[in-house]
Amino acid sequence: MSNHKDSKLEHDALNQLHSEQHAAKLEQATEHDVSPALNSKQPSPKPELATKPELATKPEPSDTATTEHSCAAESSSAVEPSQTAANHQRVDLQQWQSFEQVPLDPVHANHYTQVNTESLIFSCLLLVVASLVLILPGDFYPAKVLAVSLSALLIISVVSYVRYRHAKSLAYAVCEHELIMQQGFWWVKRTSLPYSRLQHVSLSHGPLERHFNLATLKCFSAGSGSAEIELPGIEQQTAEQLRQHLLNQAAKANPTTAAQTDSTQTSVTPKKDTTSSQPEQPTLGNSDNDA
Repeated sequence: MSNHKDSKLEHDALNQLHSEQHAAKLEQATEHDVSPALNSKQPSPKPELATKPELATKPEPSDTATTEHSCAAESSSAVEPSQTAANHQRVDLQQWQSFEQVPLDPVHANHYTQVNTESLIFSCLLLVVASLVLILPGDFYPAKVLAVSLSALLIISVVSYVRYRHAKSLAYAVCEHELIMQQGFWWVKRTSLPYSRLQHVSLSHGPLERHFNLATLKCFSAGSGSAEIELPGIEQQTAEQLRQHLLNQAAKANPTTAAQTDSTQTSVTPKKDTTSSQPEQPTLGNSDNDA
């Protein structure tokens, strides 16, 4: 009985050993089948990165230059909108630039004497007209004479006062970039003419102005038929110097216009014929024909 039990135990141990070996073989077979599938699902590394790892860490010089250029472009594009926005910012009233009063020079003192002389001549002519109004009808009524006399005196006084005050209000200033003129005592008018718009300057003087050695300066701008500035009461020598100065400043302010004027003048002037004209030599005939 004991032998039979021992053989049975040995047989059970062998069966258990065979089952464990068979389970181990099945596990190895399943692991061998699953591993190729996992390897096929994983992405294969790039050959450049695997073979040349220094390319990923050390960029080429061209890549560095491109990166710096792109960064500079981004920085410039980031700065430009801020500058544009800064240019269009609103300026408050307290930040406005204050007006700087330019000291003006009065006209020559002879101009006041000229104006008074003109007023005297006008008064004489008006008195002559009033006398004719009283004499020609032949009616010497005291009321009529008084009315005509008072009217003439009132007109003479008003005209003389207004002209004198207007002459006293005339002033001008020659600045670096413009010519300024001021006139008027009730309605003050200040005209500023930049040299860039100045096109023509002329001088004129009447009989009384020549007598008092005065001239009137007239400045014309581009595109205007009348004078922008008409300044009387300038001494003739000073007026000529001022005219030359204004023309020089206008030429500096408009170099293209001056160049076009010079080219036009050179194209208009006819060119001299430099070819020397040689006299034609008489042709000598054949001696046989002459004979």
